[in-house]
Amino acid sequence: MRRNISGLLILLMILVTILNGFNLIGGGYLPLRVAGIASWLAALLLFIDTSRILKIQVSVILFIGIAMMLYAQSQAALVDPGRVISSNTGLMTMIAAVGFLRLVVIPDSLQEESLPVGPKAFLQTIIGLNISSSIINISAPILIADRIHRKRPLQRFSAQTFTRIFCGVSSWSPFFGAMAVVLTYVKGASLGWIIVAGFPFMLVGAIGVYYEARLRYPDEVENFVGYPTHLGALKIPALLIVTVVAMSQLFADIPILVLIALSALLVTSATLLARNGLTASFTRLREYSTEGLPRIVNELCLFLAAGVLAAGISALITNGVFDNPFSHFDAISAAEVLAIMVFCAFCGIHPIIMISGFAPMIMTLDPDPNLLAATFLFAWHLGTCSNPLSGTNLVFQGRYSIPGWKLAFWNWPYAIAMLLVGALWLQAVARIFP
Repeated sequence: MRRNISGLLILLMILVTILNGFNLIGGGYLPLRVAGIASWLAALLLFIDTSRILKIQVSVILFIGIAMMLYAQSQAALVDPGRVISSNTGLMTMIAAVGFLRLVVIPDSLQEESLPVGPKAFLQTIIGLNISSSIINISAPILIADRIHRKRPLQRFSAQTFTRIFCGVSSWSPFFGAMAVVLTYVKGASLGWIIVAGFPFMLVGAIGVYYEARLRYPDEVENFVGYPTHLGALKIPALLIVTVVAMSQLFADIPILVLIALSALLVTSATLLARNGLTASFTRLREYSTEGLPRIVNELCLFLAAGVLAAGISALITNGVFDNPFSHFDAISAAEVLAIMVFCAFCGIHPIIMISGFAPMIMTLDPDPNLLAATFLFAWHLGTCSNPLSGTNLVFQGRYSIPGWKLAFWNWPYAIAMLLVGALWLQAVARIFP
C-alpha cells in the first residue's frame, strides 16, 4: 500500500508539472509547489526502502543544505521554502516519465531470442546498450546483463564494459537523468548544442572501449555472450526523438523537460495501444504507475536533497554572505572543474552533489551556459562509472555480486584517459560552438 500511494504521488507530480508547463492549470508557483509536495511525500514514504549508504548521503546533504539556509536567514538573506520544495520538480518529472518507456523499448520477442557469441556479438551489444540506455536509462543494462548473467555469470570484462558504455550515454542523451539535472541547474543551455558537443565525446569513449577489448581481452571478446540487436530496436528511439523535436518546434516557449516528459508518455501510450489494445495498455500503464514509479526512489531522494543543498549555497552567494571562489569561467576553467568533479567521484561523491554545489557559484559569473552544461555532463559520464557509491555500480553490486569499489577501481584508467580527452574536447567546443 505504501509503495502504491508513493507511485500515485509521483504520477500526480508528473501530471501537475506537465499541465503547469502548458499553463493549463493557471501557471505560477502554486501548481509547482503541489508537485513538489507530492514528490517529497513520495520520497518520505519510500525512504525506508533505500540502502544504508544512500540514507547517509541524503541525510548529510540535507543537513548541510538546511544549515546553510538557516545561516543565510540569520544574516538577513531571503530564502523561499516553497521554491526549495519545488526546485527540482521538472527534473524529477522527466526522469519519472521517461521510465515508462521501459514498457515498449525492448520488444518481448527479444527476451526469448537466442544469444549471439563472439566479436560480432560484442559489437552488437555495445551498440544495443547505447541505443536502449539513451532512452530507458539503468533499465537497459539491467535487462541486457540479466539475460547474459543467466547464461554465464558476469565477470570483470563484461561488467566494466557495460558500466562504461552505459555511463557514456549521459554525455549526450536528452532522456538521461544527467541531462535533466543539467538543464535544471544551468539556465539558458541549448539542448541541441549539448547533444552536438556530447555525442562525439561518448563516441570516442565507446570506440576506446571496443578497441581496448580487442587488444587486451581477445579471449573474452572471442567467447563473449552478447545481446541481439536489430534495426527494429531503433524504431522507438527514432519515434521519440522525432516527437521531441516536433514538440519543441510547436511549443517553443514550453520548458524542454516538460516536452521530453510529455513525449515519453505519448510515445509509450501510442506504442502500447498499437501492440496490445486499449484494455491491456491501460492495465500495464496502471501497474507501472503503482509498481514501477516507486523504483526511482534513489534518484528521487538524492535529487530532492541536492535541490536543498543548491538552495543553501545560492542563498549564501546571491546575498553576499559567502564569497564566490570562482572569478570567471572559460574553457580552461571548464577543464579544471571537470578534473575536480572526476577526482571527487573517485572519493565517492556523486556528480549531482558537485553540480548542485558548483552551479549556483558559477552561474553568478554569467558563463557560457552550453560550455558549463557540457562540462557537467562529461563529469557525470566519468564520475558515475568510477564512483564506488554511484547508483550504477551499486546496482551491479546488488544484482551480480561485483563489489562497487572493485568496479569503480577497474574503471579508473578509463576515467583518467577520458578525462584528458574531455579536457581537450572542451577547449575545442568552446571555439567551434561559441
